[in-house]
Formats: sequence, C-alpha cells, structure tokens
Amino acid sequence: MTNARGAGTMAEQAREHPALEWGARVGFAVYGLMYGVLAWLTVQVAVSGGGSAKVSRDGALHEVARQPLGGTMLWIAFVGFCALTLWEAATAAVGHRERDGAKRVVARVASAGKAVVFAAFAVSTVKVAVGSGSSKGGGARSWTARVLDLPGGPVLVTLAGVAILAYGGYSVFRGLGDGWRKDLEPEGKRGDLGTAITVLARVGYASRGIAFGIIGCLVAWAAFTEDPHESGGLDHALQRLRGAPFGSVLLVVIAIGFVCYGLYNIARALYLRRK
Repeated sequence: MTNARGAGTMAEQAREHPALEWGARVGFAVYGLMYGVLAWLTVQVAVSGGGSAKVSRDGALHEVARQPLGGTMLWIAFVGFCALTLWEAATAAVGHRERDGAKRVVARVASAGKAVVFAAFAVSTVKVAVGSGSSKGGGARSWTARVLDLPGGPVLVTLAGVAILAYGGYSVFRGLGDGWRKDLEPEGKRGDLGTAITVLARVGYASRGIAFGIIGCLVAWAAFTEDPHESGGLDHALQRLRGAPFGSVLLVVIAIGFVCYGLYNIARALYLRRK
C-alpha cells in the first residue's frame, strides 16, 4: 500500500510539473504537424498514386527527415513524444478525477493506451533520426500473415479488424459528439476561436475515423479470404480507395480531414487542459 501511494504521489508530481506540461504541448503540436505531412502524402496518392514515401507514421517521419533541418525537427519530435508518453502514463495513474467508478477506469485505460501509442511514435522517430528506420510498407501485412498461420488465426485477425473498425467508429463519435472538448481549457471553447476549433475537431476526428474504418474492413477481409495481401496499413487502404469511383476526390477530402485533425492538435497544444 505504501509503495502504491508513493508511486501515485510521484505520478501526480510528474503530471503537475511545468516541464512535462510544456513537453506535452510540444508533443501535441508535433503530432498535429505529422498529420499535416500525412495529408500531403495522401494528396500525392490521389494525384499520382503516391511516391517513394508511404502514407504511414514512418513515411511521414522520413518525409520530415528529407527537409532542411529535418534531423533537428525529428529530435524535437522525439522529445515531444517522450513527454506525451509520460503525460498520458501519469494521467492513466492519477488523472480523470472528475469522473467516478467505471467511467474513471475506462478513461484511465484509454490514457494508458495513448501512452503506448506515443511511445511507439517516439521509438519510430528515434529510429528514423539515427537512420535505422524504414519507410517501406508491409508491416501490417507481415503480422497478418504470421497470425493467419496460427491455430484460429483467421478468427484472431477478424477480431483485430473489428477492433480497428470499432476504433474508427469511436473516432467519428468522439469528433461529432464533441467528446474532445474536455481536453481543452475554456479559452479554447469560446467565441469565434471555439467555433473554428469545433469545426477542425469534428472534421478531423471523422476523417481519421473513416481511414481507420477502411483499414479495419481490409484486415477483416484478409481474414475472410485468408490472404494477408488483402490486409495493410493506412497506405494500402488509401491506395485501394483511389481505385474506387471518385476515389481521388475522396482521398482529397480525407487529406483535408487530416489537415483539420492536425490543426486541432496544434490548438490542443495551445489550450491543453490537465485531466
């Protein structure tokens, strides 16, 4: 009990420390810029089928690395993602106190999940910064192939696809249902500024949710056909969408949504509220 109380105290102190808060702000701003890069790569897919960089986390990081001062920007991003990891981990431990019972538990589990996601971003960023990362696709297909070979593999892959699809639906619900508003200080929710941020968040979350929904459907279809080549990450999903009627137009719409989601995260960096 004493150890648990001590750990909780340390998490609370870390969460309240100004350095961590400002690091988290940098992290959210960088996260927003990453979605801006994803939007640019999505437009390239819409116009020409894409270039050498993939529309993915690593593809966006490699695109940054190729820019002037790209290495410096990557190290700044790494610091920001590390700070976001600690911020969300501390929030998972002692945050969401305005909620009670099961709602608090769910919110803390969600924060723990976000900590894992930002930790993955940090690892990918440092790999690209030191030159050991790869912008090649195929990661989702390789794990799908490995899981399909396991006993009950198609069932597991189907469950993964449904989970991704559900996450996409949650993203749409969070955006249109204004669940994101609790993440902002009151100054970011009032007047014309609040109206602008509302539009950015709703469009951004909805577009991101649609993209995840497409990925989930492809993963589930790979399980149904037992063909891992039908699976894939964001780049594969967008390439498939490009082949649909009005696919290029839809890709541009999704790219605009990514821009909106990126700008929302930059606004969140400016008006971040402690949870």
